[in-house]
Amino acid sequence: MDPSLLVQEWPLRPLLCPLFLKQGDHCIITDCSYGGTNRLCRVQFEKYGIEFSFVDFRDLENIKKAIKPNTKLIFSETPANPVLSLCDLEGISKISKENGIIHCCDATFATPVMVRPLDWGCDLTMQSLTKFYDGHNVGTGGAVIAKDPELLEQIKLCQNMHGNIMAPSVAFNILQTMKSMGLRVRRQSATATEVAEWLATHPKVKSVCYPGTTHPQKELADKYHRDGVHGAMLWFDLDGGVDAGIKLMNNIERPWSLCENLGATESIITACAVMTHANMIKEDRLKVGITDGFIRVSCGIEDPADLIRALERALEKC
Repeated sequence: MDPSLLVQEWPLRPLLCPLFLKQGDHCIITDCSYGGTNRLCRVQFEKYGIEFSFVDFRDLENIKKAIKPNTKLIFSETPANPVLSLCDLEGISKISKENGIIHCCDATFATPVMVRPLDWGCDLTMQSLTKFYDGHNVGTGGAVIAKDPELLEQIKLCQNMHGNIMAPSVAFNILQTMKSMGLRVRRQSATATEVAEWLATHPKVKSVCYPGTTHPQKELADKYHRDGVHGAMLWFDLDGGVDAGIKLMNNIERPWSLCENLGATESIITACAVMTHANMIKEDRLKVGITDGFIRVSCGIEDPADLIRALERALEKC
């Protein structure tokens, strides 16, 4: 990665919109994404005359039907936050090229250890460095990586004008921690597999989703996820809805950490309906599969047996 592309976390997504979209332009974006992305498009950029179509990217036909003469950007996310839905990057990139549209993929959940979008035809890929790159709940940052040198120059110019340059000390620290990312993600993936398999047997858990075990798009996971590494992220639907989710959050113990981050060496658990995606319109949240009892899990590098014991104790109180 070019260190000059390390930028601050929150200006990362605003960087793309004024760069590739202007008033009157149209963007096709996945209907299930990081909550901040969804909010940014709806609350900030729509009022500036930029149009967004939020569609289900699991079906390529939905993307084709959403294309308009003024469509300038297709914004995908895989695996999507938090439901882990996958998209066919190769298929989307083919559609974008046939229509002269830029395709950007947010691959934060995957990291390059799992998925390399530029290898599948994407023009841009985006990473939240706060997550797996940092991996220790210390720094915040983001990166956008371009395949085309001309796009890269446009990004650097916009970055320069906006002034969203990461502090040198933070950039240095993340450049150090990212050296162990491959080892961490592989260990996290193995841990997530064990936790997902255990959760699938628990009577208070209605369903579990993990790309390496139970996932409706397992075929895509096997195609795009490199070397059988399916990542640290999984989710389960807890019987009892919001109340049960809050009880679980209130009773979870170490080694679990209760916070809205993910991708760290510590295992992190989140009740999305009342935490990360609380700002989403409930109807939209339910439509994309974020139920009231939706629990997002980011597995760390602890002993899986310790994580499972703590989960078992907390679930007894739900």
